[in-house]
Amino acid sequence: MVKLNIVGVGPGSADYVTPIAHKTVSEAQIVIGAKRSLDLFSNDISGETHVLTAKSLNELLTYAVESAKKGKNVAILSTGDPGFSGLLKSVLNTKLVTSAEINIIPGVSAVQACAAKLGLCWDEACLFTFHQGNVNDERKTELAICLKAERNVILLPDTNFFLPKDIANYLINSGIDPNTSVFVCENLTLDNERVVASSLKGILTVDFAALCVMVIKAKCEAV
Repeated sequence: MVKLNIVGVGPGSADYVTPIAHKTVSEAQIVIGAKRSLDLFSNDISGETHVLTAKSLNELLTYAVESAKKGKNVAILSTGDPGFSGLLKSVLNTKLVTSAEINIIPGVSAVQACAAKLGLCWDEACLFTFHQGNVNDERKTELAICLKAERNVILLPDTNFFLPKDIANYLINSGIDPNTSVFVCENLTLDNERVVASSLKGILTVDFAALCVMVIKAKCEAV
């Protein structure tokens, strides 16, 4: 049975890479990942490496699966945790392997890092990701519904098509109180980490880094 390793590499800092992630990568004959992910394992990699980009994604995922089917030990590096806005979905969408043929090494998600930074219990929060083109009217409506139900929201914005300021504008237009508390955590665990505490109306004109997590505290008014 094919065993393709998908390795969660954490939110960014080398301090958050798990020992089993290092071990899995060190044993791999082929390692595929974004450059900043590969850099985290510079002392572990001894095999063939390939830099993963949006343009090369499908080609390299196919190569990874085909190599694993030939008996190669392959590791695909996924930022954060593979199962939350990570590469697990992309691999499964290739239809070349099933979840049973994949060995998943979990990692620390930016969502977890964000909740820890803010001292937030997130077991009852609504989680959203708008990464990977996951921006549609249905998901936007679900977001507004969660806030109207007075549930906290933790989300990953799409920094091309649904930025934090776009999200704030959408929610205000959907009847959410403009004074609702918002926290945006940028570049978590990295040297240039920043936490901005504001409100929906307060971030309407603010730009944030691509690596950010947005927390919206439950507070709403009737439409």
